[in-house]
Amino acid sequence: MGRQIKNKKKMKVIDGLVAAHLFFRRIFLYCLSLACPLLFLQSAFPDSCLASSLPLRDVLVLHSFHSGLAWTERVNQGIEEVLLAKDRQDIELHIEYMDALRRGGKENFPAIHRYLQEKYADMPFAAVIGVDTAAVNFLQEYHARLFPMTPVLYCGVSCPENEPRYTNFVGVCENIDLVATIEAGLHLYPGTKDIYVINDRSVDGLIYDAIIRRSRDFFSGRVTLHIWDDLTMEELQQKVRELTAGSLLVMVNFTSDSEGKTFSYERGMGLISAKSKVPIFSMWNFYLGTGVMGGMMVDGVAQGRDVAKKVVDVFMGEPVESLVALSVPDNQLIFDYNLMKRYEISYGSLPEGSVVTDEPQSILWKYKKIGFTVLGFALALEATVIILSVVTYRSKKAEQMLEELVEKRTHELTTANEKLKGEIHVRKKIEEALRDSEETLHQLSINLLTIQENERRRISFELHDELGQSLAALKMQVGCLEKQPEAKKQEFLLAGCRELRESINLIIENVRRLSRDLSPVALDDLGIDAALEYLITNFAKLHEVEIFMDLIEINHFFGQGEQRLIYRVIQESLNNIGKHAHATHVSIKIEKMKNRIFLIVKDNGTGFNAEEDLARKKTERGMGLTAMEERVRILHGVMDIDSETGKGTTITVSLPV
Repeated sequence: MGRQIKNKKKMKVIDGLVAAHLFFRRIFLYCLSLACPLLFLQSAFPDSCLASSLPLRDVLVLHSFHSGLAWTERVNQGIEEVLLAKDRQDIELHIEYMDALRRGGKENFPAIHRYLQEKYADMPFAAVIGVDTAAVNFLQEYHARLFPMTPVLYCGVSCPENEPRYTNFVGVCENIDLVATIEAGLHLYPGTKDIYVINDRSVDGLIYDAIIRRSRDFFSGRVTLHIWDDLTMEELQQKVRELTAGSLLVMVNFTSDSEGKTFSYERGMGLISAKSKVPIFSMWNFYLGTGVMGGMMVDGVAQGRDVAKKVVDVFMGEPVESLVALSVPDNQLIFDYNLMKRYEISYGSLPEGSVVTDEPQSILWKYKKIGFTVLGFALALEATVIILSVVTYRSKKAEQMLEELVEKRTHELTTANEKLKGEIHVRKKIEEALRDSEETLHQLSINLLTIQENERRRISFELHDELGQSLAALKMQVGCLEKQPEAKKQEFLLAGCRELRESINLIIENVRRLSRDLSPVALDDLGIDAALEYLITNFAKLHEVEIFMDLIEINHFFGQGEQRLIYRVIQESLNNIGKHAHATHVSIKIEKMKNRIFLIVKDNGTGFNAEEDLARKKTERGMGLTAMEERVRILHGVMDIDSETGKGTTITVSLPV
């Protein structure tokens, strides 16, 4: 009794400790659920949101091309990183797109001028940024009418000989380093003989043409530079398709072809790269991911970031005239991971200082900063829970051991039960197979006795009808010879001898035929190949059936006993055709595929319902097919019967070799 009371008290203490553990666990989970959203909110809404408001400045960004273009979006990203940074709340961006790729030409400038004039008539911009050549050319012409006294800055413009193109604007030029890009390609493919440079005759393409021709002179004697700049897209695709190893492609610019069709950067590059078997290099970051392996890249983000910094300098009070009229951001060798993998380029073979993009990254690595913060907070809370949980360790361990023991015993019982069920199932299958085998054996025994009796009856009929009649006729012929007169006896004797010889030959032929039916001599003497050919030829003569034979030699694949079984299978198939099929055409084919021999006998006769026949028990089926199946089973083969009433029959036997 006293022991029971102690046990009850102990259980109450354990229950209290478990409840405390669960309570603190709930507190930990609740705190963690609060901490995660707070950390994400902190990353999304930084402290700068609480900063005091500053005078708002409006900045117009005028893009040459359309929204969604990879280059355009990367320039926007660079501009926003600076002008919409966390510590700046005083700038409002207005972004417009001229869509020059699809609606190019100066004839559209007046319409764009009217649109901007109506939309921003009352908007005093603090600065205007022109992105790419078309936008800057437009601002050069309409700046004084649209935005007088407003500083204009530009980026994304190629400056020949690194000289400013616009005297009244401050800008950031593109450093088109075609030489460094080609050098990178030759570094990876030193055996290159020909480099094909793709360009067009657009405004930008004509600017790049001078760079291309200077580069051709630079590499003269090392490799041959071919310039493709006046082709239709179809012609360009055909030429690209014909390139072979030892060649490289360099994409400079292709936004319009010789027929005036326009293409976005992504679509044009996609159409070209789909036909290329050789690596493609370029100087534009936005081509990465569309089929370009890499090169000394001009990055739109860097262009946007640099021009935005100049805007900030203007806002800080720096006069536009005092700013450097031209700056060129540093380019970087960048390569696409997926294209490196496709062309089997290793990291070690890349030029020094190269950067690889699109490398596989896990979600944990992508959000590592937030993850580590949450992890640290969680570890602190978990440490508190662990300290409180130490008190319940022993009871918890005992409980766990008991649960594991019960689980182990339950698993053992379940396993034993499943094993017993499996054994019972296997035994039932064996018993069922044994019963089927006994029935089959019994039926085969009956069939064997029936076949023996039928064969004896047939031999008896053959001996009586053929040999008996022939010998009786022979006897009568000999009697006639004895009764002839002496005067004519010699003449009749000679004629009778000839008739006797013919009768004896017929008897001999009948004896040979009977012997062949009982045991084919050709099979033992010449092998299965000759025996089958003889069997099929005689079948055709006897039944007047058109025969098609396609037999390979199989003597060397089977022993004498196996050849006899194969012979009987073919013989039984032909007997069934002769007795039941009423066929006019029979095809016999023997072929070898991999490690199996296939025997195929096909006729165009009446056929039968094969599914219904196979559904019957073996004891209810015909003796011929049952005997064939048994012989095939002895050969460790498989027999398949394909037949429908009125559509002929195909028997396929597959034997291992």
